[in-house]
Amino acid sequence: MKLDGKLGFKSYLDVCTDKDFLWNADSNDAYLYGNEDANRAAHYVGPEALGHALESATTGRPYDSDDMSDAVRHTPERAGLVHDIVDKFGSDPELLKHNGDSGESGPLYAMKDSLGDITSEYMGDFQQAMYEENAGSDMFPTFGSAAGLDPGHAQKFLSEVGQDPHAYAAITAAQQAYTADVVNGVVNDPITSTTSMDGRVRDAVAPGAAIAGIMSDSRADAIYQYHAASDADFNEAAADKAKWVSRILGMGVDKAAEHVPILGAPIGWASEDIQESVMKSIEQDTTTDAEHAAGGEYSHGRSEAIRSAQDAVDNAVRHNPKIDMQTADDLQRAARTAAGISHSDGAQWNSESHH
Repeated sequence: MKLDGKLGFKSYLDVCTDKDFLWNADSNDAYLYGNEDANRAAHYVGPEALGHALESATTGRPYDSDDMSDAVRHTPERAGLVHDIVDKFGSDPELLKHNGDSGESGPLYAMKDSLGDITSEYMGDFQQAMYEENAGSDMFPTFGSAAGLDPGHAQKFLSEVGQDPHAYAAITAAQQAYTADVVNGVVNDPITSTTSMDGRVRDAVAPGAAIAGIMSDSRADAIYQYHAASDADFNEAAADKAKWVSRILGMGVDKAAEHVPILGAPIGWASEDIQESVMKSIEQDTTTDAEHAAGGEYSHGRSEAIRSAQDAVDNAVRHNPKIDMQTADDLQRAARTAAGISHSDGAQWNSESHH
């Protein structure tokens, strides 16, 4: 603080995420400075705590809340903070880089799991950003105030955060749940649009599939470029992320509510099916050494994006007796096509941003 009583900086977010901010080692280990690994780990306690604080501030819940905690409507202040976070790390993703081989990592990579949870909570905002949807979109609604994310910053942010296994799993779960809810709305909610239903289904699955493409490419980067994680790490991280399916579906129950309780919410129509789809997607989104060498880092991920998009349509048409088999086939085809194209879009955007 300056002598005149003014802080001398815009926000604590700017101060704590500055690349030159000094994080002290946080440990009671008397032999800390004789152990290089323990010393390094102790310096990441602070950034991890900062991530937890940002997660609580943006979601309105304790960072470690469980499956049964409410989804809390986003206020302008919470959404504004998310906008600032994405701008900060989207414009300087090196802060979050984790290089497992060389140890040359960014000072804040320990925050990635919390940033993945924040992304999941604001999945509507990230889907809007993929194809520059209007912030007031009816098809891709936000849960309260919109964060108004910059598309370029959102892509780079997702690219870096998605390299963390826990963040990747949370984002994948939220993406599939949100997409399924949007597709269900297209198929089953009354609409006045003159656009055909298959056209609206294509639009509905495209942003989520683009995010899936970014996630596939980021997973491959973490494994093959930075050696920061393994396929086993990504698969194991999936188990505790099922809460995002219920929470995202709960947001869709009553978008005007201040709190949407998870328990008792009418989300059983899809929750278990989507959770199963998420687990399968994460387990199948793998790349062998040979596929990586041949440039096929995300071929399995693309197949899983196509399958999960079709699953979303299957869930939706199952509850609409007015849709005949031929129409259902057309809608599934539309979903598969859009998912395949948009997954490739996302993976390519991600890959090109590294060069």
